[in-house]
Amino acid sequence: MKKWVGLGLSCLLLTGCWDERQLKDQNIIFGVAIDAPSKGEITLTYAIPQPGSESQPASTKKVISATGRTVRESASKIDQKVGTDTQIGKIRVVLLSKESVQQDIYPLLDKYYRNASSPLNAKIIITEGEAESFFRNELEGEPLYSNYYAAMIKSAESLALVPKTNIQLFASPLLDEGEDAMAPLIKFNKEEKVAEVTGTALFHNKHMVEELSVAETTVLLLMKDEKGKETVLTFPVEKEESITIRVEKMKRKMNVHVPKDGPVTVDLSYQLSYRVTDYPPDHLEDKKEVKKVNKKLSDQIEQSMDKTMDKIKEANSDVLGIGRKVNAKDPDRFKQLKWETAYPEVNVKIHVKAELIESGITF
Repeated sequence: MKKWVGLGLSCLLLTGCWDERQLKDQNIIFGVAIDAPSKGEITLTYAIPQPGSESQPASTKKVISATGRTVRESASKIDQKVGTDTQIGKIRVVLLSKESVQQDIYPLLDKYYRNASSPLNAKIIITEGEAESFFRNELEGEPLYSNYYAAMIKSAESLALVPKTNIQLFASPLLDEGEDAMAPLIKFNKEEKVAEVTGTALFHNKHMVEELSVAETTVLLLMKDEKGKETVLTFPVEKEESITIRVEKMKRKMNVHVPKDGPVTVDLSYQLSYRVTDYPPDHLEDKKEVKKVNKKLSDQIEQSMDKTMDKIKEANSDVLGIGRKVNAKDPDRFKQLKWETAYPEVNVKIHVKAELIESGITF
């Protein structure tokens, strides 16, 4: 008898799953597109997948859009269209049109920072043209569009073609007074039915101010000491010949000098070890030839870094985080400088030393 009484009392202590969410009652979202051509007019687009099976892979089932004054209002209108709640916890990509981010980008992302179920590892991507069209255009041989864009950006990150970023990583520099954010930039090729990485969108004061090409982005990532798994550079070394190298190792030293008067000075020095992957003139068994190529490459990389530095300074986009270094070194001087106007006047000195460590196999 006591056994049954104890069992009954134990049952009263079981809480159960009071907040369970049945997948059959949810529409899981894998991709989001946001277009905001004007303030107070936000078009939100969801890409809803069709579950796959052994014989048929998952595919994009529906693409639904709605327009509201805020992202949350637009999302509510989509819920009304699909008839069930939408689940954003599995979002893999958030596409935002370049036109939309010419103004403050934060209101377009605020919903995702406030929601505890938001996927902080979702990729943020800036699009040439309407972001919605990237889910509506036909992609050759790609059934699940969100997976395609996420994989494309992940691959580009590993090759140092675009910066590594997602909803979480994007927030810190976006909200930091001493650093600015950046995000991958893509366009859609309708003829080939594919998307292409075109470079990087630079931000300042929470809106896009400039863009870098893919080649400029690779140089910038080296400047930031963010070498990809396979960072490849191509430069001219002869009148009609170019060399392609792969950066194997890199060391960066960054010294920031904050004088009591005058502009901030930054010394950036780089030591690169590289492998030759394409160089038709060859003769790299000759030490004199190697020394000559090392010197030319050092000069070429240094010039590219100087040009990239001038471009980001002109855009007033502190993506190197120099302001954060200044603030850490002398907070009072940082406030006095008014970084908004002081950053473009920063004197940056760059020195590069490139050294060949492997010339590849030749026959």
